[in-house]
Amino acid sequence: MAFLDGLKDQVSASEPWFREQLKTLVEHRTVSPGKTGDEEIVEGCKAALALMQASGAEAEIVETAGTPSILARFGHAVPRAKIVVYNHFDVQPADGRLWDKDDPFAFEVKEDAERGFLYLGRGTTDDKGPALCALRAAMFAQEAELPVEIQLLWETEEEIGSPNFNDVLSKKKDALTVDGIIVSDTIWPNAKVPAISIGLRGGVTFLCRLKTGNKNVHSGLAGGVARNPHRELMALATAIDNADFWKRGAEPIGPDEVAGFLGCDFDADYFKASHDLIHMATDVPLEMMMNMWARPTFEVHGLSGGYTGPGLKSIVPGEAELKASFRIVPDQSPAKIEADLRAFVAQFNSDVELEIFGCFEPYKSTATGLIHEAISDGMEAAFGRKPGLVREGGSIGAVPLMERTLGVPVHFLPLSLPEHGYHAPNERFDWKQARGGIEAFARVFEQLARG
Repeated sequence: MAFLDGLKDQVSASEPWFREQLKTLVEHRTVSPGKTGDEEIVEGCKAALALMQASGAEAEIVETAGTPSILARFGHAVPRAKIVVYNHFDVQPADGRLWDKDDPFAFEVKEDAERGFLYLGRGTTDDKGPALCALRAAMFAQEAELPVEIQLLWETEEEIGSPNFNDVLSKKKDALTVDGIIVSDTIWPNAKVPAISIGLRGGVTFLCRLKTGNKNVHSGLAGGVARNPHRELMALATAIDNADFWKRGAEPIGPDEVAGFLGCDFDADYFKASHDLIHMATDVPLEMMMNMWARPTFEVHGLSGGYTGPGLKSIVPGEAELKASFRIVPDQSPAKIEADLRAFVAQFNSDVELEIFGCFEPYKSTATGLIHEAISDGMEAAFGRKPGLVREGGSIGAVPLMERTLGVPVHFLPLSLPEHGYHAPNERFDWKQARGGIEAFARVFEQLARG
């Protein structure tokens, strides 16, 4: 019990360490592969490797056909449990024109009466801050010689669907023989009630391209004769939205999960403010949760082509592109939805070229077992309230892949909040969540070490 007796003081004293390491990681611009050059990811991996080695871990960079991952091991001669904690090290692009500061990768810290400190910069909450929480807790476990083996696996292609992550799992499958996996890359519904995610939506991301001419033409001279690719792609999007092929096969949610959703104290006004929304499709809390977590959805992300400058230029564009995606739920197959989408687009407009960017499987976790109990107990002790059980609206392609390849269940220990701005301008993390996260992870490791 000595480990737990001094734990809160150890965690509280960790803020300067946490701040310094987060600054180092955030200021490496590890934007997802294919969005920019990959040199920054490679340099960021070297910095992460040095950090893990300085923290007392055996660490290595694991090469893939794409960008590498970092694997660190805090070992013990006779561990009673072996666990791997997965986080990702790549981040979304960031446009400084949309942020309150010019450089989204310039790390800043602000004091906050409620949260202690706010850490500002791309990657702070998604996913470098949570990753550092697990690392700090693993350091404490090693210093206390807890009989538990902890491996930290940081991927660099999560934001593009983990296309080469199987290389890592194949190369390190023997080393990753563990009792379970913990992922810290999901979000609480609000800042008051901790939450454990027990499901992820999958997805199919795609682009529709239509070319009807070799140049833009004057709408007064050719309008009504020239085909308008914008109008045709918008009609296609509307038809897809009204179709049912992407809604079929969805697993119905049971009454126990509905009760869990209702018990998580979901606040529609807080959600609206956190995401800076002006209007919503619904403001009924249960309907909002069901739509985001437990039902398939279709969204249009962008329509490009033609004239987009100031004012109006009355042309008919020669070509246009529509970017969109489905989010799907357990029991739905991304491969089946892709095939149905191809057939639907071909039948609706045979001139449209369809490009699939990625397919991600949905995932349903288990809310039982020693690891789940350790996470629940650890979060309750760290945050002062028993966590509710929710689902996550997003997708993590590595999760079902890890479960299949390593043959053990995946559990979730979320630390981020809606107000932290996943994928959004002015992304941030905060010390209140980090402090609780370090303590929660440390308590999980201690409970697993007791067997």
